[in-house]
Amino acid sequence: MAGNSIQVTKEDNATAAVNFTSTTKITEAVPAGLPDVTQGSCLSVKPTEGSAPGQPVTAAKVKISESVNGTCPKPHESTPGGASSTPPSGSPSPAPAKPAWVRGSVASVSGNTINLTGTDASGNTTQTTVTVDDKTKYTKQTSANTEAIAPGKCLSARGTTDSGGALQATSIKLRQAVDGKCGKPKQPGQGG
Repeated sequence: MAGNSIQVTKEDNATAAVNFTSTTKITEAVPAGLPDVTQGSCLSVKPTEGSAPGQPVTAAKVKISESVNGTCPKPHESTPGGASSTPPSGSPSPAPAKPAWVRGSVASVSGNTINLTGTDASGNTTQTTVTVDDKTKYTKQTSANTEAIAPGKCLSARGTTDSGGALQATSIKLRQAVDGKCGKPKQPGQGG
């Protein structure tokens, strides 16, 4: 890292430059727990396998973030739920679809039960009951500054590429590497 530029190693082992300024929004995913789930915070919940749409869900993963001006930001994704395809004739039945992520604002927390208020694709208000257990994994998105950018962390950045090929980052998300590797971060809605 030099000044306001960092070299990152991409998935194909090529390197790239990412430039940032004092206006670049930097967040970091840090380990969290149920006490971090508070009324008004925003959650993205990955249900366990076997959870049915519209029913109470058991959480496999919970991602916590702060609301912005009292509302939960919309996720950056193009096709919720992923793409569907028709299997070729004669092939075995496709595996059941993975449960879709559930998102919303925490209305209440009582014991191991979280009540989420969200909005469906039609703009209608939804209520979802989420149960957590000792297998639920939690992360929390926290605001960070440039000092959080350090070797060994995983980084994803959004912005525009300049004429020299460097990314001029408008936002940077950091997370700890697992066993020294980043892998491709799974986006909410892309399975898991």
